Amino acid sequence: MSDYIDILLSALEEEMYSHLGRDYFLSLHQSAEALDALSDTFTPRQQALFRAYEDARSESQSAYQDAYARQAFLLARAVYR
Repeated sequence: MSDYIDILLSALEEEMYSHLGRDYFLSLHQSAEALDALSDTFTPRQQALFRAYEDARSESQSAYQDAYARQAFLLARAVYR
C-alpha cells in the first residue's frame, strides 16, 4: 500500500459487509438465483462469453468503487483541513 488512502480503502473493504443490511443480501440472493436460472439456458459458448463479460464488468465496478471512495476521502480531507 502506497499511501494512507490505500490503507483506509483496505480497512473500509474489510468492514463493508458488516454494514450492509438485509436488503442488500436479499437482493444479492435474488440476483444470484436469476443468474443461475438464466445460465442454465446458455450454450457452452454463451457461458464462456458471459463469464468474460462478468469478469470485465467486475473489474470496471471495482475500479469505479475504488476511485469513488478515494475521491470521498480526498474531499473529506479538503473539507476538514
